[in-house]
Amino acid sequence: MRIKEIVCLVFAWLLLIPGLAYSGEIDILVEKLVEKGILSPGEARAILIETKEEVKKDLAKGELGGLPKWVQNTKIKGDLRLRYQWEDKHDAPDRHRGRYRFRLGLETKVNEAVKVAAGLATGGDDARSTNQTMCDGFSTPDIRLDYAYAEWMAASWLTLKAGKIKSVKKVIFRPSDLLWDSDINPEGISFLLSKKMNNCDLFMNTGFWVLDESSSDTSDPFMCVIQPGFKYKFDEKTHIKMAVAGYIFDNVEGATLTNGDDNSGKYNTLEGGALKYNYNSIAPSIEVGFKEPFGGLIPYLAVFCDYVYNPDPSEENNGYLLGIKFGAEKVKEWGQWQAKYMYRHLEKDAWIDIFPDSDAYSGHTDVEGHEFALTYGIGKNVTLGVDYYYMERIKGTGRRHLLQLDWELKF
Repeated sequence: MRIKEIVCLVFAWLLLIPGLAYSGEIDILVEKLVEKGILSPGEARAILIETKEEVKKDLAKGELGGLPKWVQNTKIKGDLRLRYQWEDKHDAPDRHRGRYRFRLGLETKVNEAVKVAAGLATGGDDARSTNQTMCDGFSTPDIRLDYAYAEWMAASWLTLKAGKIKSVKKVIFRPSDLLWDSDINPEGISFLLSKKMNNCDLFMNTGFWVLDESSSDTSDPFMCVIQPGFKYKFDEKTHIKMAVAGYIFDNVEGATLTNGDDNSGKYNTLEGGALKYNYNSIAPSIEVGFKEPFGGLIPYLAVFCDYVYNPDPSEENNGYLLGIKFGAEKVKEWGQWQAKYMYRHLEKDAWIDIFPDSDAYSGHTDVEGHEFALTYGIGKNVTLGVDYYYMERIKGTGRRHLLQLDWELKF
């Protein structure tokens, strides 16, 4: 029997038994044919190589006849990050921690315009962290729902996302984490509008997000955001991206909010134990990027800035971050690297204190300081990273050093 005929027999068998998987089961079937003397070991190897190549082609085209359509339309991805963390506070002993983060997500197409995504992650109920600290005598920590949302591409220029939306950076242009920790997944609904005009991409990001809900109080706090912006390409190597966000909060003044970890107001101004001010703010952001600057000495360079102004209080109501990053635009392969430096200054009532980067003085306001980060690729989708913060209180007393060493693996 010729090899081509054997291949056809194998594929026919797979089509007759839809539940048979494409990798391990093919190997088992071919092994049985070798045992019965139908195939020689050399023919078996040739069949496996040819079959795997065919499967790769079908995967690239999104066609695998032996698998249910919903499986073909589903993507699974995740990551594992192992971390050593050292923290030095002015009023406490040094702290050394081993930490890890595991995340697993899936995304499936309902039809050509609608998809559903959901993810699980380690950590507690802190909205700004999915880290798990190594502690409690080898205890078994929780896995929690990290995000779950639907996405509808209503038109080529309009996308709707609703539910617990994955990553605030996917629905708001934010070149830094001055206002938003990268782990925050907002709850509510967002409309994303976009329009391409020659070298300019126009966009409008909007959101209506719920902050809290109570059965005994109809004055539930929520927030809205409107962020118009554009990205303009001067040429293939240079671009500028700019946006101005307007944040509108309702029922926040006089409330006590939580991000799952602890209450707000540790550094915001309080009155009677509740927030004294509202946080309706304006927040412009800008990033300028250059590919292969300085004659190609480095592959990418970007400078960026975030600013926030809250007009409700008369003082301590501004914040800004200045930053630069260079190296690879994204570190994905062996030998790629990226370095970053940022200086932040976030005054007491410039922004509500449950949202900023939780690693910058535990994410509070009334903080200024420096951050240095370096990421290096040691393999495809495998990186080593170091991140160092030095933060001080602006008006209060206190300073903190934080060092994080990371090994991250994505799949």
